[in-house]
Amino acid sequence: MSWAGKILRVNLTAGTVKSEPLNMSWARDYLGSRGLATKYIVEEVDPKVDALSPGNKVIWATGPLTGTMASTGGRYTVVTKSPLTGAIACSNSGGYWGAELKMAGWDMVIFEGKSAKPVYLSIVDDVAELKDASHLWGKTVFETEALLKTSHQDPLAKVSSIGGAGENGVLFAAVVNDLHRAAGRSGVGAVMGSKLLKAIIVRGTKGVGNLADPKEFMRVTFEKKKILHDNAVTGQGLPTYGTQVLMNVINEMGALPTRNTATWPSKAPRTSRPKPWPRPAPPTARSRSSPTRPASAAPSPADASRKSTRATSRWPTSHSTGVPAAAWNTKPPGRWAPPTASTTSKRCSTPT
Repeated sequence: MSWAGKILRVNLTAGTVKSEPLNMSWARDYLGSRGLATKYIVEEVDPKVDALSPGNKVIWATGPLTGTMASTGGRYTVVTKSPLTGAIACSNSGGYWGAELKMAGWDMVIFEGKSAKPVYLSIVDDVAELKDASHLWGKTVFETEALLKTSHQDPLAKVSSIGGAGENGVLFAAVVNDLHRAAGRSGVGAVMGSKLLKAIIVRGTKGVGNLADPKEFMRVTFEKKKILHDNAVTGQGLPTYGTQVLMNVINEMGALPTRNTATWPSKAPRTSRPKPWPRPAPPTARSRSSPTRPASAAPSPADASRKSTRATSRWPTSHSTGVPAAAWNTKPPGRWAPPTASTTSKRCSTPT
């Protein structure tokens, strides 16, 4: 496993950043970034706390395979109490940010409290510090990432940030990294914004080298990747069709609310089918008589022309313009013109 063995604890209220050892007992018992970070949240956060209050905490967590060549080794998880559901939010994202944090030598970053002004966290290997983000507040995630990379003069740095939705407490706001990858579930971005935390920029140069048996790890990794490659869903199906190709698999696992709906107990069982809404009465036939034109009046020349056109033409009118079909025959043959003998013979004639 590629645990770095240490975490960052950032107290936004006090403006302090401290390093502490990772609880390896928890890391072994609660495997993965989601399990481990959830354990920290359960132990440190009151379940009755307001999700958008300083008492809530938010954690950026990597897993034991993050930063390695294993499949899904680039992902990280944001864990907090969700302002949207009131339950624990575990929202993960891909891209490069998670691996960069691990290569800087950190397994997790825990934020607690609330800053008095907008700030962002800068991590360069072992050096981490809070910096003013007033000039970034109100910027989009695209603008924020570009400004941070420019100010730090490091285009290889990775940024995880929020935009206007997170700043304004939208309950489904996402945390975005690498411009287009998002931890988008459960409103983790709103919690980040409630703490006036704009972004985390990280640059790691240490790499990941805490594997007990690198050769065996690589052998197993390539063996498992071959299984994924040969599978119809995770092989060619996933890059071709995207995540939607996995929906049937996820549904079979019972992770979607569509599989067992037929057997779910209803809150109020029906003894009979509800009666359908009464259908409205069909419209009555329109009277041909009108105050301005008695029924006995003779048809006008325009009416006679329309009737003759409908009777003689198999193409009544254009649906888009209302032009009678007779006018089409004066135009050059085109896509919307009815076929004629001349045009048909030209299209089907054998070239000489």
